[in-house]
Amino acid sequence: MHKLLPIVLSALMLWGCGSGSERPSHPRTPQGSTGLYAAQPDSPYANVLPECAFVFVRGGNNNANRACTMNRLPLLGQDHETIEVEHIMSRTVISHDWMGVRFEQLLEELPDDLLQLFQAVTAVVIGADIRPSYYWTATGAIYLDPSRLWLTEAEKNTISRAPDFRSEFGQELDFTVLWRYVKDDTNAWRHYSLSGPETQRPLSHIVYPMASLLFHELAHANDYIPPTEIPHIDRRRTVLQAAIALESNNISAQLRNAMPLRSEMLFGLADVMYLGDSATAAQRALSAEQVGLEFADDIASDTYSYSTSAEDTAMLFEEAMMRYHFGIERDLAFTDAPDSRQALCNDYVVRWGSRGRVGDPDVRERVALILPLFLDRNDVSEYLDALDAPTHLAEGRGWCETLSQPAFSPALLKAQPVNPPLPEQEQEQEHRHTPGHPHH
Repeated sequence: MHKLLPIVLSALMLWGCGSGSERPSHPRTPQGSTGLYAAQPDSPYANVLPECAFVFVRGGNNNANRACTMNRLPLLGQDHETIEVEHIMSRTVISHDWMGVRFEQLLEELPDDLLQLFQAVTAVVIGADIRPSYYWTATGAIYLDPSRLWLTEAEKNTISRAPDFRSEFGQELDFTVLWRYVKDDTNAWRHYSLSGPETQRPLSHIVYPMASLLFHELAHANDYIPPTEIPHIDRRRTVLQAAIALESNNISAQLRNAMPLRSEMLFGLADVMYLGDSATAAQRALSAEQVGLEFADDIASDTYSYSTSAEDTAMLFEEAMMRYHFGIERDLAFTDAPDSRQALCNDYVVRWGSRGRVGDPDVRERVALILPLFLDRNDVSEYLDALDAPTHLAEGRGWCETLSQPAFSPALLKAQPVNPPLPEQEQEQEHRHTPGHPHH
């Protein structure tokens, strides 16, 4: 059997929401699939959208023949040369009316580069019990957790409070990996917990976190079905069949073949932190400084990159696009793991950290390889010029102390995909931010 097929048939779902290992764990299957409906009832595909988006869930992972062909539900780029907001909305499936309204408002605020990336998807599904967000090759759709989309308390109250199933991964390790997006040396956005007291938030507060999520998940879609291939795909095939045919030359394969990651230590740790493997005695003995120095010696932008080559590619693209379009950089730090679950932000002491790692010359070279493939253009110099050289976070200082202007009252985010927040910093002047992907 072709090597990609068993991966997808066991529910290959890529989140943002990332090794040599291609063994992503199973996200929670959306339980509300039977209650989903097209956001635009008059869409040409309104009747087939819910069925095609969940055919594997209903038919079982071994019923690949049940997947919709692209004759029945094409990729957006097969129907439209230039993607507009109205085209995306015509392929959107929701569990509550407000999700369609908010998503359309959001799309109007996003850059054209991001809108064009929807060319490689068949559908967008937003459901109250989807957690985490992910892309699924079996259907060619992206599935979005609405926890970063609500604006009112009534909307928030429709969303499932179920925790991200990956929340406890890596708990036995003696270090913690933290990340955040920053702008002007402060948190780029505020974290709103579903269990928090907030009853409303402005549209502007969801733009950055949703942009980072969409850049990540849409990178997966365009990785498996590259833009240059879309006009040539046989519509009699399913997205899965097309992805299998293209897998040896998709974007992540080209990156992996040309500039592969090297650290066996980090590949092994990624299996623990992101795939749920049990840590070995040797892994449990590693310190934050040891792992940070190992990371510094390789060419990844994030530890999530070591979970799969697809996540490696998506992280590079996401970070580069957030920097170019919004002037936002990503902090990544290896810190001590405090003994207490009630530890405050500055109890997480940085032993190695970097801001804007994607601008490191060796990492930037990898970005230069993938951007022309994602954006379908030869000259990407303006994007690369936006990637300033990285800066180091002060070692020996608490995580919140490494920001000169902490803002909001955010939560610690541990590792890449974890959704539930850690305890907030009590000191008013020290804060932290929200998830960027499950995904991320």
